[in-house]
Amino acid sequence: MSLPILQKITIHPIKALSGQTLQEAFISEGGCLLHDREFAMFDVHGKYVNGKANPLVHRLHSSVDFERKMMSFKAPTESSWNEFDFENDLPKVESYLSDYFREPIKLVRDKTGRFLDVPDNGGVTVVSAESLRSAATWFPPLSVDETRRRFRVTLEFDGVSAFWEDQLFSGKGHCVEFKVGDVSVYGMSPCARCVVPSRNPDTAEVLPAFQKAFSEKRKATQPLGSKLKDYGHHYHFSVNCLIPPSEVGKKIKVGDELFILGEKLIPGEI
Repeated sequence: MSLPILQKITIHPIKALSGQTLQEAFISEGGCLLHDREFAMFDVHGKYVNGKANPLVHRLHSSVDFERKMMSFKAPTESSWNEFDFENDLPKVESYLSDYFREPIKLVRDKTGRFLDVPDNGGVTVVSAESLRSAATWFPPLSVDETRRRFRVTLEFDGVSAFWEDQLFSGKGHCVEFKVGDVSVYGMSPCARCVVPSRNPDTAEVLPAFQKAFSEKRKATQPLGSKLKDYGHHYHFSVNCLIPPSEVGKKIKVGDELFILGEKLIPGEI
């Protein structure tokens, strides 16, 4: 039997903004991929500026070059990119973002992974390529790429069936240990979804009744033996996975195979 093969790695350097595809990535101190959600935008009340709360997020494209220490943005009305030195020109970055969102924005940097949605249990998310293909067919004319951008998953594996990843989580209090290459990972839980996947990632246009339709399709197609029913609803997609501190500094890369080691109690230190 063939093993799942890692075919795509995607990080989002600025939380809620554009994803960037990598061929390889190091495990950072925060138990996530290096540079993933390293920056986050906050409003004057100290709350995240993200797609859940502000649809304008979807219309702003971004790119971060960590080697050059440059950050770029492009709004729909702009014909060219706006580039900033994020280490020396942070006030200019915040001024640009404040003008775009029409409210004061503070951009904060944290390399420890605390800007992840579930930082203690979800350093990376995992999905099969076939799951993305299946979900795209539920909402024609969505493409696979648009579906991928809606769900913003970190690690995508090929060579397995739709929702194969359901076997990477178990009942509450348990996890599933597996390895990607030589990196140990714990599958913790299915990833509950919010309003963001219902929106077009470029225009923020909403697909009506998306959550209800998705949940019905997900329930009808969950694999035999899936524990998804134990989590209260079917509006889940991909798996939240924890990377233990022992793996910091290791590297994953496209082409790595995934080996399932088995179910275990969640270690006390987690």
